[in-house]
Amino acid sequence: MDEHTTRKVAAGGQGRLLAPMLLLCAANAVFWLPQLVQVVSGLAGGDPAPAFANRDLANYWLAGQLAVSGDVTPLFRQETHQAALQAAFGLEAMEVRNWSYPPHFLFVVLPLGLMSYPAAYAAFLLVTGGWFLWTVRSLAARLADGAPPPAFGLLTALLAPFLLLQVIAGQNGFFFAAVFLQALLWRDTRPAAAGVMIALLTMKPQLGVLIPVLLLAERRYGVIGWTIAASALLAGLSLLVFGPEVWRAFFAETLPYQQLVASQWEGLFLYMMPTWFAALRAMGLGADTALAVHLLLTLPLVLAALVALWRSPDGWMRARLLLAATFVLTPYAFNYDLGALLALVAVGAALSTRAGWIAVLGAALVLALPLWTPLAGRPDVLLALPPLVLSGLLAALVLQVLRPGPRLALPAQVMP
Repeated sequence: MDEHTTRKVAAGGQGRLLAPMLLLCAANAVFWLPQLVQVVSGLAGGDPAPAFANRDLANYWLAGQLAVSGDVTPLFRQETHQAALQAAFGLEAMEVRNWSYPPHFLFVVLPLGLMSYPAAYAAFLLVTGGWFLWTVRSLAARLADGAPPPAFGLLTALLAPFLLLQVIAGQNGFFFAAVFLQALLWRDTRPAAAGVMIALLTMKPQLGVLIPVLLLAERRYGVIGWTIAASALLAGLSLLVFGPEVWRAFFAETLPYQQLVASQWEGLFLYMMPTWFAALRAMGLGADTALAVHLLLTLPLVLAALVALWRSPDGWMRARLLLAATFVLTPYAFNYDLGALLALVAVGAALSTRAGWIAVLGAALVLALPLWTPLAGRPDVLLALPPLVLSGLLAALVLQVLRPGPRLALPAQVMP
């Protein structure tokens, strides 16, 4: 098959993927479209009205302001955090929020405290979003393995649901997705830089829980060493800059309250978590029962994925298995955290020249997941769909490695 024919076949497959992906997003537009309008209106108007102020970026902006002022202790206790948030915006009865990050994340959000809230919102999304898209472009070039990479516009279209969700939520998904992808891209060529990126993931440790398995499987001991050194440096600098009291408050106040949130809070946030634990909690199960069932459903599949990861000779298959297994295993992760996994799925789909309808629909479900969820107000049985989609993705990847016989075509890039 010549290059022209290959591109034509690929374009047809990508068209088949975009159509169901857009339909899935449109099916939940009643939820996300008004939210998007509120954010765009807030950014254009420059006025933090309640609908615009009640975004997750409000936490980062407040943290930046407190860091600039020299006293970040109000962040780490929910009552004082809420009071400081309402005082900063001059609004009463804002949505109840809490701070959940370790002290060294303050280095990331400190510059936001030098800006107005709308400016901080726009700057954070533009800078972290630009970094994320740059890493996606680098990923596409690497996976193309010397062939022409997929069009950047196509990749942007495939990732549009994730991009829009970040705008709507004002979350840090761009930042951590870029960090994760950069670590994966650099792990074989720049161990020190990869170690720094993995150290940054300690700011959201549930995303990096399986990275040690990948590094050990690939014998990347240099990356492990640099990760330990960079993590210690970040923690040490935060002690020097913000003081030991903030770490004491983080362990004594923030972590216990975060456990309370996961086990007892109810509301929309449960519907934005594509995990079995969150789905079962949203269905009305208690936290202990939901966690037990979550582990029962996920551990066998994740263990199979780790076996596949250890056996696979393809570095980027290992990366796919790592990311998919992470989001199946962790009970506490959100749809806006999926960026690195979605980037790998998008690049793989853009490079694919042949795929059956089942594969196309599966990829559409994964890529559109940020916008076809949350499923609040839907029948309880539908709440199982997000974790089922991610579990199905992981199962398909495991089968590609462990099942004997013909396998689906994968990009040719193989890492040592």
